[in-house]
Order: sequence, then structure tokens, then C-alpha cells
Amino acid sequence: MKLFKLFISIVFLVGFFSCKKDTIMTYNSENSIYFAPAVFNMPLSISPLVDTTAVSFAFSGGTAKDSVIQLFIVVTGPSATVDREYKLVFDKDSSTAIAGTHFIEPNATQYIKAGKVRDTVNLKLLRTPDMVNNNFKIVFRLIENDYFNTNMLYKIISSTRTLYYTRYTVNVNDILATPKRWLDAYLGTFTRKKLFMICDMLNTTPAYIDTQASVGDILFYGQYMQRYLNQMDKDGKTIYEEDGITPMKMGSLVQ
Repeated sequence: MKLFKLFISIVFLVGFFSCKKDTIMTYNSENSIYFAPAVFNMPLSISPLVDTTAVSFAFSGGTAKDSVIQLFIVVTGPSATVDREYKLVFDKDSSTAIAGTHFIEPNATQYIKAGKVRDTVNLKLLRTPDMVNNNFKIVFRLIENDYFNTNMLYKIISSTRTLYYTRYTVNVNDILATPKRWLDAYLGTFTRKKLFMICDMLNTTPAYIDTQASVGDILFYGQYMQRYLNQMDKDGKTIYEEDGITPMKMGSLVQ
């Protein structure tokens, strides 16, 4: 805990003394609250500081219905001997997602527990059909109260980018692009239904097909699936694409 507090102090000192160069909105109280990834990543890494998270259900498989991500909140100054309330508010006007439809809204009242200087809030995202073609934005804000101020607002990174400390955005969609290692010659024209059927039947994942599958894997998938489709057609149980009209088939080299 001492090392963690020391690290936070160093981070804020660096931010404070760099403000003249980077045009940063500063704070003058030890009890500021902010979203941690805008100041340091959790876990710590050399990747860029962020005020936005992007989540896609696209490569999670056809049966996944929801996903849980975490929002990390940190405060400056020492810990307290009592729980300290803070406000995490869903900014409906800045968002396109609908609470209760695209995500479960967390309680607006949260707490930094006694002896702690950080908190983690679970955010449950709900997979919906309209995510297939649309990205939905969920914006949260930290609101000043008797325990914490929000004087630490933002930092201007460049003429086109501002890093926000008390506002955090989660983008969620189910937009699925053709996996990078998909070969039409073996798998035929890409469709969501075909991809998820391949994954379900052959115990693989969209992510594997996108980044790791070998040409041998893709050839096997195509051959196996075509034999299966042929057998289903022979049994009078033809499998169609999502339009319900086009018979599913694999690539020309596995016919």
C-alpha cells in the first residue's frame, strides 16, 4: 500500500510540473478523484493513457450474451479510517447506449473503502441485436461531493485530442469483420452464421481464426464443414444462410 501511495504521488508530481508544457487543468486539493487509466494503466504498462475503452462481442462467439468490464477509480491523498462516498454518474445526454438495454447501470453512489485509495466498479454489458451494425457509447462522470473534488478535469494532448480524468467512455458493439486468416477458397464467402457454426462444431474461436489459424487449419475447417453440409442436405435438412434462402456452402476448392 505504501508503494502504491508513493507511486500515485510521483505520478501527480510529474503531471503537476509538466502542466506548463501540456496545458493541463490542475488541482489544488489532496482529495481529488479520477479514472485511473487516464493517469496510469491498470495493470501498469507502457501503453498510452486512455479515457476510453472499446469492447466488441464480435469475436466472443455466437452464444455469449453479456460481458463484464471494470472501471478503475483512484483518489489522491492519504486513505481514511472510514468509507468515503463518491458519485459515479451515467451521462445519458452524452451517451448513445440505453441503460437496461445495452448495459446494467451501476449504482451512482459508490465508496472508497476505509484504508483504501482506489475502487473498482463492475460494468455489465449486454449483447443486443442492434450492436451488429452499430457502436454504442456509454459515458460516465465522477461528480464532486463532500469527500472529493473533481478539479483535475483534463489534459490537452494535441489539437485533436483531450485526455479526460473525470469522464470515461465505453464503446461497445458486435460488429464483425472477416477474420484476417479467412480464405474464401476453402471457407467460401464470409458470413457471421457460417463463422459461428464453424466455431461451435470444431471447438475453435473467432479470435483463433482471426489471428492464429494456419492454412492447414482453414483447409480442414472447409473440408469438414462441406462434408457436414452435404450430409445435412442429403438428409433433407439443408442449412441456409441467415436470409433463409441461400444454402450454406464452403469454398470452391473443397467442393
